[in-house]
Amino acid sequence: MRDLRRKAGLVLRLALPTRAERACVAEIRQSGLFDRAYYRASHPYLNPLHRAWPERHYVQFGERAGLRPNPAFSPQAYLRHLADPPRDGRALLHYIRAGRTGVTEEPDGAWHLTPLAGTDRAPVAPAAIVAHVFYRDLWPELAAAIARQGIAADLFVTVTAHPAGDERMVRAITGQFPRARVWSVPNRGRDVLPFLGLLATGALAEYRAVAKIHGKKSPLRTDGDAWRARLVDGILGDSRVTERALERFLADRSAGLWVADGQRQGGARLWRMNRPRTEALLAAIGIAPDADLAPFPAGSIYWAKPQVLEALRRLHPGPDGFEPERGQADGTTAHAVERATGQIARAQGLRVVETSELLTP
Repeated sequence: MRDLRRKAGLVLRLALPTRAERACVAEIRQSGLFDRAYYRASHPYLNPLHRAWPERHYVQFGERAGLRPNPAFSPQAYLRHLADPPRDGRALLHYIRAGRTGVTEEPDGAWHLTPLAGTDRAPVAPAAIVAHVFYRDLWPELAAAIARQGIAADLFVTVTAHPAGDERMVRAITGQFPRARVWSVPNRGRDVLPFLGLLATGALAEYRAVAKIHGKKSPLRTDGDAWRARLVDGILGDSRVTERALERFLADRSAGLWVADGQRQGGARLWRMNRPRTEALLAAIGIAPDADLAPFPAGSIYWAKPQVLEALRRLHPGPDGFEPERGQADGTTAHAVERATGQIARAQGLRVVETSELLTP
């Protein structure tokens, strides 16, 4: 009943905006800076009413949650770079009225990262775990995998921004992991762009190894849940297994990436439409793919060493390099980065190893 009343209240507010909200919507429309198609495509979870009135949703909910009105404008980054930010938090309106002279992109390349908790902490452990949360109902599953580990690792979490805000999600994360560092990110580039953004800040530079995990539902696969469990458990399973495998991974100078069993994949069929974009990304950092196409960490869940992470940091395609989210099954920049990761390791003379290889005496 409480949830029903809350939803009814949101609908009523959307249908009956205040006079100030109506004036703000009108000014934003007149400016031509609100991209309806981009806003709808980037946030597919919006309900039909919000999709029908996207400017109104942005004014009432979206801007406060850090959602972008167009690909080039980050409201929270803009406000952080103003000497005298507006008290009402209306970043886009301020930008319009101030002659469009504000900052629209953060200089460190992490344009899409909005700090939520603990992000100013210095590294204290030799390893790190980076988790990306889009499907919030999967966080308990990821948290359980992280919590059962006995290794010394700092925790970094990126959370796809939600129109209702991120406070509840932050409480869920920091309530279980008080020292977690948490950022909010827009729905763009899936788990890949947030990870590249963290690399761009230098936050992961001091670790001997970094684990990258995320919640996958893979709706186009009939075994999506089982695949996700296999990917995560393969690198963050039983704590004793993880500790032993990580020790051997670090000791093996020929290993650059560690994936779950069966996730070192490659071949022409899996590269197909991704090859041109992958080759373009690699060319930008001076790497020419081998003719036989290096295997890559399928599912983009893995442990990586600093050499691989540094090359990935330089690979960053920038904010315009990732498409708006439309549920694409293949052929996106995120898919290209996934494939480029394996080639980066090979170019440095490093291998992609699976868990069972690390556990074999």
